[in-house]
Amino acid sequence: MAEKKGENCISPAAADALIAAHDGDVALLALYLARHPGADDEQAAAVLCRTRAAIADAREKLGRLLQTEHTREPGEKFYPTDEPVEYPSREIVGTFERDGAFQPILAELTRILGTTPSRAYLNTLVDIYDHLGMPPEVIMVLLNYCDAEARRRWGSERRPSPRFISEEAYRWANREILTLELADEYITADEKRREDKNRLAALLSIRGRELSRTESKYLESWIEMGFDDEAIEAALDRTLTNIGTLKWPYMNGILKNWHAKGLHDGASIEEAEGRRRANGSRGTGAKDEEDEDIGTKIEQYWGDKA
Repeated sequence: MAEKKGENCISPAAADALIAAHDGDVALLALYLARHPGADDEQAAAVLCRTRAAIADAREKLGRLLQTEHTREPGEKFYPTDEPVEYPSREIVGTFERDGAFQPILAELTRILGTTPSRAYLNTLVDIYDHLGMPPEVIMVLLNYCDAEARRRWGSERRPSPRFISEEAYRWANREILTLELADEYITADEKRREDKNRLAALLSIRGRELSRTESKYLESWIEMGFDDEAIEAALDRTLTNIGTLKWPYMNGILKNWHAKGLHDGASIEEAEGRRRANGSRGTGAKDEEDEDIGTKIEQYWGDKA
């Protein structure tokens, strides 16, 4: 009898998850179980020429991959709870006992902390591993990223807290950073973004301190708009000339005005400003006054919207 169309097929989402897992045993087991859903580990090991232990590990990983597929709708976001997650001791112990892949994660966190992780850290790891369905190899990268960030922000003696690790893990999960390749891309982009912000901060004479959250958001928005260094310097010069100090909403208004006109580099801004001054010199006194007062109008308009 011919099989029904679509019977025992692997969904596209499941196929994507298997490809992203980069684990041949998991993919092989998935194909075998799609054809023989009721097969146990011994049967699968014999047919696939694997040990029972290898099949058991592959089955556990496959279960987590497919559980993530069925429990999360496309575009659905993970949200951390206000209170720390508290898993029962038996669930924590069960994770240790049933999954050998969890042991290296714990060992890596122990190395980072320099001591045995507390219950709060264990809760965080289990939440990332079970609830978010993050692969072990990606969790390892996440832990080291969090360690580097904590040291950079608060000094070489600081270590990432459970909440810091959890918040970053949820950020990765919501960005669907669940492979080593995507984790590497995220970290590389984050480093580039930090370098760009530090360079712009230096142009604004901000050195020797961390940017505030508001300052950081302004710089990130200017980078996303596509301004080069000369454009930032030109906006700073106009800000200082008009009001004598760096006022972020004012400078942001100038840059948003240029962005709306498609001016993002120093040369095009200088050319446009030259045309504006030339047109103004042929206008009336009222026109000249309007041009001179443009910075104030920008500040009043954008200051409320920044």
